Amino acid sequence: MTDSRPSSPVRERPIVVAFRDQATGPAILRWAVARGTLTGHHVTVLHAIPDPSLIPPVAAGGTPYGSLIAAARQTLDEESRKVCADYPAAHVTANVHSGDIVDALVSLSADASLIVVGADRMDQRNGEYLGSVGQQVVLGSIAPVVVIPRDGPAVLPEAGAVVVGVDGSEESLAALRAAAVEASSADRGLVVVTAVEGSAPDPFEDGKTQEVFAGVQAAHPGLVLSQVVDRERAPTEALSFHAAGAYLLVIGRHGRGARPGILLGSVTHTLLLTPQCPTLVVTRR
Repeated sequence: MTDSRPSSPVRERPIVVAFRDQATGPAILRWAVARGTLTGHHVTVLHAIPDPSLIPPVAAGGTPYGSLIAAARQTLDEESRKVCADYPAAHVTANVHSGDIVDALVSLSADASLIVVGADRMDQRNGEYLGSVGQQVVLGSIAPVVVIPRDGPAVLPEAGAVVVGVDGSEESLAALRAAAVEASSADRGLVVVTAVEGSAPDPFEDGKTQEVFAGVQAAHPGLVLSQVVDRERAPTEALSFHAAGAYLLVIGRHGRGARPGILLGSVTHTLLLTPQCPTLVVTRR
């Protein structure tokens, strides 16, 4: 376990980050620690190994379970020390979980400020996705979830605005409020994107949307805010286009939002498969 004490008190709810493998885990951990340093949150990094019942016995050529745990702990400790060397004020705790990573993250989400996971991996040979950890965590999490692109940044980008998708739904208005907080705290501009297809009404002209929009501007008077009405692209394509190079994309969680409930809404589902930038999915805590 690595426990680097901060120079100032950290907030109570930690950022929980899933360390799934050596290929993507270090970059995702570094992103989470960079954010924790910015927001003052402690970081808990979690790596899951299969339940002992799923491991082949030693007699059949399997690795002793104790050795798997020890190797996982060593990896987490080494990576935590590396990132804490670059972020001396960080407060990082490393944990190994025996069992399903989704169950662990969903359970921890009740007391987390944020869950950070990598985008689901894809088989380069056939284009099929290997598992759906990110999707399942988003569905079950109580806390907001950030999904990091597979080749995403290891640190918070120095440029780019916060982008949020608004379609007039309650979920998107919750995302708008959250995006304003993100942009204000990071001193970034906020780009509000809505896709209007055909003769569909503009959500910005809706009374409820205008009310929330005015409230956001009043709550964050220094926020540089712009609106984009995209009439050329469908919602998924519009958000992907405008989120390219963004600091953060913020979207609302559509769908039942309860594991094992109905799948995510199509826009959310697609955006999380191939995120263009770190993507924050706002839950309704």
